[in-house]
Amino acid sequence: MRYKRGFTLVELLITIVVASILIAVAVPAFSSFVQNNRITAQTNELVTAIASARSEAIKRKQGVTVCNSSDGATCTGSWDQGWIMFTDANSNGTVDAADSDTVLRVWGPFSGGMTITTIPANTRSASLDRLGAASSNVTFQLRIPDCRGDKARDLILRTSGVVETSSQAC
Repeated sequence: MRYKRGFTLVELLITIVVASILIAVAVPAFSSFVQNNRITAQTNELVTAIASARSEAIKRKQGVTVCNSSDGATCTGSWDQGWIMFTDANSNGTVDAADSDTVLRVWGPFSGGMTITTIPANTRSASLDRLGAASSNVTFQLRIPDCRGDKARDLILRTSGVVETSSQAC
């Protein structure tokens, strides 16, 4: 007698059921993993901008400002649209050609519809003096769409120039 090799219908159905259960468990976990990585990466972008501004201010011995920018050259738009870092000779929080302010770096908008709000509301810039101290405390609240759990982040710039981050509930 010859035996046929292969799967029986029952074995195939059991395999499909087990695979379906594994996929049903893995997809929400993967979605949460993607959300967490996205918010972490984008929070780190803003931390990098502020830390770089502090470093440049100390190195250049002059004020450096990070402000929201939709065009990559002036302080316009909202934080969601991107931001720039520039030397700020008169510490007024705007790029002035007359004061020979220079844009040092440009960051584009976040991906995935992330929003940034500030406390105090509508803060348009964060200025650091030649010693690396900030002109005021500013909290940046980063939120992603369809946020679940503690995937929101707050980034706090202290007057000492130190940046703190914390996870927040959505």
